[in-house]
Amino acid sequence: MTDRDLARDVGLLLRFALDHTVTPARHDTYNRLFDRYTTDPELRTAFEETAAGLGVRTLAADRTTGLVLSAEVDSPLAVADTAPWLRISSAGDRMVYGVALGGAAAWCYPTARSVREPGTRRVSAIDVDRLIREHAAAVEAGEAELPAGLGPAWEQYSVHRKQIAVTKNTGQLKRGCTVKMCEEVLGMLAAFGLLVADRTVPPPRPDLRVWRSTDRFRAHVAAGGGPLAWQTIVNSGISALDEEDA
Repeated sequence: MTDRDLARDVGLLLRFALDHTVTPARHDTYNRLFDRYTTDPELRTAFEETAAGLGVRTLAADRTTGLVLSAEVDSPLAVADTAPWLRISSAGDRMVYGVALGGAAAWCYPTARSVREPGTRRVSAIDVDRLIREHAAAVEAGEAELPAGLGPAWEQYSVHRKQIAVTKNTGQLKRGCTVKMCEEVLGMLAAFGLLVADRTVPPPRPDLRVWRSTDRFRAHVAAGGGPLAWQTIVNSGISALDEEDA
């Protein structure tokens, strides 16, 4: 194999790995390259070096899911704009979304064992919100502790935001209530293939959906809580001054 052939195959493999809608089982070329990634040290080394140069690392390699990648915050391939899913207009919004992202991960993977073992779990915005509020109540009662520095975010979520607020005309959830914001977080995770819609059960409300976690999400959580959560916090466009004023 020439250097040109190797560079082409590395580029193709990276292209497939970055597209969560494609899996080795459903694409012959990806399947062939994935086989080579697992058996050919030359291709695997070239792929990892190329990915590292782009600020990307491999979290998992599974035939069902394919290669699961994570981009560092300063990578050109990182998620720099969450506006299509999350409507962040203040430091408070950013904190609530960050807590909701952590709650979604905790609901789907509540134990160290669940992070290690393949499997899926149903999740809805109501599930995530209930888990967060139950934990907040435990903290308030002195039955649980928060890591240093997270107090303002939990207070913003559990004290300053309503759990459910609906419009008078349509009865739809209002923007800014925590259940709605949890649903927006779940929708963003689905856009990146970390969740999939589960249509086998009825949703808890007409304006919510039921989702299922994926092994891709599990790999992200196992790698450190999910890079999307961190990117939401640091790339929201809210300045340090805004944080102090919140």
